[in-house]
Amino acid sequence: MHWRGNIQLLLLFIHFSGIILVAGMSEVWVELRAPRFVVHRHSAVLRCDHNVDPESLYKVVFFKKSQRIMKFVRGRDPPFELYNVTGAEINLIKLSPTSITLERLDFSASGPYACEIALETPLYSKVSKIHELNVIVRQKYRPKIKIKHKKLSSSDFLEATCQSAPAHPAPHLTWFINNNKVDESLIVPVGTLKMHRHHHHGMPLLMTNTSLHFPLTTLQLYPNQTVDITCLSTIPSYASVAEGFADVQNQTVTVNVVRIEPVPTQLPVKIVSSKLNLSARCHVDRVLFVLVTFLYHIYF
Repeated sequence: MHWRGNIQLLLLFIHFSGIILVAGMSEVWVELRAPRFVVHRHSAVLRCDHNVDPESLYKVVFFKKSQRIMKFVRGRDPPFELYNVTGAEINLIKLSPTSITLERLDFSASGPYACEIALETPLYSKVSKIHELNVIVRQKYRPKIKIKHKKLSSSDFLEATCQSAPAHPAPHLTWFINNNKVDESLIVPVGTLKMHRHHHHGMPLLMTNTSLHFPLTTLQLYPNQTVDITCLSTIPSYASVAEGFADVQNQTVTVNVVRIEPVPTQLPVKIVSSKLNLSARCHVDRVLFVLVTFLYHIYF
């Protein structure tokens, strides 16, 4: 029985010394919540969410590119330790153990961020997944659509080009015909163009160009109808469930589908009345009579 008492004392020591992990630690989660896109010179709140009892939380650390930007340690005086953040300023008034507010974000503030929580008893720490934050410049106007022919027949190809407004990063363009997304195989991405004349605080802005070659035969169209063509310009290329698009602009133009008469398969036939036919026949008969009389007098 003496050995059982020693084991109990050992387990009690291990529990209070905090050198062993409890089974429940596998259920601990931690996540860095922050916007994916922030407009240049705006602010962003980074929160380190977790399911640990706040009273058990010993330390919280925020990282950018594996470099510390803020550390909180319970019981220290002062409890916060701040580090230099490239391209942003930390708001000291809004600082808390599990959140920081970055203000006046510059382009260099873009990059991967993460956070870590730690417990003292038992000893345990866990790091969140990487969260990418991007500083953007929004588009100032709608994309521009150019149509090669604004009057087409239902058997023609619809040819058009679309160009986005300058922005950062380069906007993504999506075509819609009558509010239906166009298949990517019918779109020719021309590429992006760096606009050195258009820049934002030293950052060159980018424009995206694309062209469309769409067969109208794939649509259920009738002559003298119209087709709506929409170019959607977004940052990023897809919308998240929580945030949607960070920036979106669109433009719609209308094309007329006209009736074109079919080309005739044969030459037109001139209809002559029966009276005209009789007059012409009499004239021919008189000419033949004169010709026969003339030949008779010559040879006989």
